[in-house]
Amino acid sequence: MRTIPIGFDLDVAVESSILSFRLHGTNRLVAEQAVVHIVGVSGTGGAIDSSFVVEAKREGDVGDMYLELPVRHIWSLFNPAPRDRFSGRFEIELVDSIGVLGRGHVEQVTLTLESRFHPRLERLVGGQVHVNQLIEVSGENFLRPEEGTTWALVERGSVRYSNSRQRDIAGTRIALVWNGSRTSAYLPIAPAVFGVEVAEFDADLRFENQLSTGVRFEGNRQDGFNGSILQSYIAALTPERGSRGQRIQMSGRGFVATSTDDGYGMLLRYEGTFTPSDRSQAVLQLTGAHALERVPDKVEREDSLEQSVWYAIQGRTLSGFGAQPGVFRGTITPLLVDAFGEQEGLAWQGDFTILSTKQVVYLKYLPAFSKGLEKYGLENVEREIRDRILEVVRRDYAGVNVRFGEDEPRDFIEFSTIELGGPDPSGNDAFGYDNTFNDDAKDTGNLYLSDYLGGLNAQSGAEFNNPYGGIFIESFSNFSPTLSPDTAYSSPEFDRILKPFMPLLAGRPVRATEWPAGARTEAIREAIWMVGNVVANTVSHEIGHSLGLTFYPEDWNQPTNVFHNSIPGDCIMDSGQDRSFEERAELGGRQPARFNERNLQYLKQILPLTD
Repeated sequence: MRTIPIGFDLDVAVESSILSFRLHGTNRLVAEQAVVHIVGVSGTGGAIDSSFVVEAKREGDVGDMYLELPVRHIWSLFNPAPRDRFSGRFEIELVDSIGVLGRGHVEQVTLTLESRFHPRLERLVGGQVHVNQLIEVSGENFLRPEEGTTWALVERGSVRYSNSRQRDIAGTRIALVWNGSRTSAYLPIAPAVFGVEVAEFDADLRFENQLSTGVRFEGNRQDGFNGSILQSYIAALTPERGSRGQRIQMSGRGFVATSTDDGYGMLLRYEGTFTPSDRSQAVLQLTGAHALERVPDKVEREDSLEQSVWYAIQGRTLSGFGAQPGVFRGTITPLLVDAFGEQEGLAWQGDFTILSTKQVVYLKYLPAFSKGLEKYGLENVEREIRDRILEVVRRDYAGVNVRFGEDEPRDFIEFSTIELGGPDPSGNDAFGYDNTFNDDAKDTGNLYLSDYLGGLNAQSGAEFNNPYGGIFIESFSNFSPTLSPDTAYSSPEFDRILKPFMPLLAGRPVRATEWPAGARTEAIREAIWMVGNVVANTVSHEIGHSLGLTFYPEDWNQPTNVFHNSIPGDCIMDSGQDRSFEERAELGGRQPARFNERNLQYLKQILPLTD
């Protein structure tokens, strides 16, 4: 039975609140529901002893699990008139298909339940600000995002522009931004209210809490909130060199994300010259009508935005800022616009170097991968198996500009993802499958950097009758002549290596206490080697498909639907029937599979290590 550490941070709740429990260390567990047991006393001394079944949720596909219990479900246990208090503990049981998977608890809980929740703000200070800037405010009874919204309602107000235009903003409202505290929040200089131009403003504000249930609580008011909006600008780029699809952080002030609903937005204008690294090509003049414009990929805050080294795909041709290696010399200017006017910001000026394309690959281990290792009795050496997988794929792609990692990349916006899971959802018992489909089944030249080998792809399903992609480690049991006696490619070596550990072969799973120093150390080491190699060989093969392999010269004219080497030879892109278990597992002194010379030269051409 697992002991699960529980995170819980709510101390004041309203009827629209949610009791949220974070289950630390559950990123590799698989469960569908949990039981939350509430034990304690109310403020009037009444005993509380109730249980609630809730869904076990996960942050994405690979994060820790968490639970959400709406406070309205427990409201009737108390008498908040206007408030009540719970003192006690939360006991949590995580349940899978067999039974209780783990338990955790939160002790010494004190939770105040409020039936009335009026916001109050202390004195606001405006002054010189930038559009979209967050002004920190102090007060009490600010709502959390899941509970509803604390509003600033403009009772009277106006915006005055430098050309003497004036705009009435009375009747508008601004949503305060949660700052992690009931006593602190942010008031944004919202572009939907104050606009995007250089201007002065003055407003009288009234505050209000609106619960997600629709109930409203009136707060205090603040008169004479005023200030001036300054010009937006870009101050710096980090880094000042990058390859296609790489994340570039731009810092400055007054950035806004485009909102079609509210009628405002921001473009970045790239103006200057571009000198290709290939000196046989002419210098491009990106000035006037030939300047490039692009909407930022993401505006994180008013002082920070993300922009990839962007490009466009037209047929089989790349265009745009990152289409080819070289140096951009010039300016990047923020251009802001709303329904009332336009504002050109102050530009960054300098050089930006565009590097040769790098393909970043995220090895995304699903919880089902851990469950699959349980099938082989190797759950307790998952880390060692994953280390071997990473070692092998890096070896296979040595000399090629490909980077593998287990963490989702932060320095690239565009990267490939390959899911490593348990069973094949299609029921075909495939070892792996590249289900990406970008207009053509084969991406010759690796134009598309954001391939997702996993989940479901309808185009792949329609074209090849197989919509599911990724690596399916439970299918590797087909290598067992005991478990799959009718399989032509089975190997006695599979049973020899895994029989000591695999329950289906009457083995005893590896215990944490017997590795790396135990009676079965050498046998465990061989199992790690074998499983790691077989999985990694499959990863290298499927990633090869996503990069446009196997390659034939005629693919440059029109990508063909030929995906494997026509003449096998212990090569990574040989078809499955030509890659034996012993080759994949690198047993008996077998040399690792490799890319044949044609494929290797193609990879080095499209992903060169020249920078």
